[in-house]
Amino acid sequence: ASEVSYMASQLKPGDGPILWFNNEEQGKKVKIRCFQAALGVTFPELMSNREGNQKKYLEVTNEGQIQILDNAEIHRNRVNQICATLRPTLIIFDQIDKVKGFAADREDLRLGAIYIWARELAKGTHASIGVCQADGTAEGIRYLTMEHVANAKTSKQAEADFIIGIGKQNNQDQEYIRYLNISKNKLFGDEDSLPDLRHGRFEVLIEPQIARYRDIIKFE
Repeated sequence: ASEVSYMASQLKPGDGPILWFNNEEQGKKVKIRCFQAALGVTFPELMSNREGNQKKYLEVTNEGQIQILDNAEIHRNRVNQICATLRPTLIIFDQIDKVKGFAADREDLRLGAIYIWARELAKGTHASIGVCQADGTAEGIRYLTMEHVANAKTSKQAEADFIIGIGKQNNQDQEYIRYLNISKNKLFGDEDSLPDLRHGRFEVLIEPQIARYRDIIKFE
């Protein structure tokens, strides 16, 4: 919600929507978090002026370009149909490992097939972000690597152009600190990219009351 709401603000006229295929959290809850993140407001603040905040949200997200498709049984064929119709600019799979319509002899191969499909679907038309869990070895680890990806050997990681891990420690005094690690980056970037940070590590604060991350150190 923090980053997708910001991405929506960058869309240009004629760009397709951002499609968020949600099979994890309740869709209503995800939508509320997107409202909070886009506007930087708490839930009471959001509800105190629903009509005004709805108008602001549409302005910030380019007329509400974030479309949340909520279905616990999301199937690959349905995703293909929706993408062909709406021609999105960006797709979010949350969680990508739960997309239906794939079978294989081993679980890691089944998951690998999902990632291959998502990559092929995105070629030349849109960007795709797949959210997945870390495994049990990531508990209490600050900077997660590709080895911490759940239920995978190398099949999932091999299909990604970019992998970022979000880690946290279990210390009470660090409850709101998150540790971001870019463990894989094959992207070229653009004029705003900083070469030294292509595989960077960052500490950020999570602000759950407004569904946003905030830099601890501001990079120029």
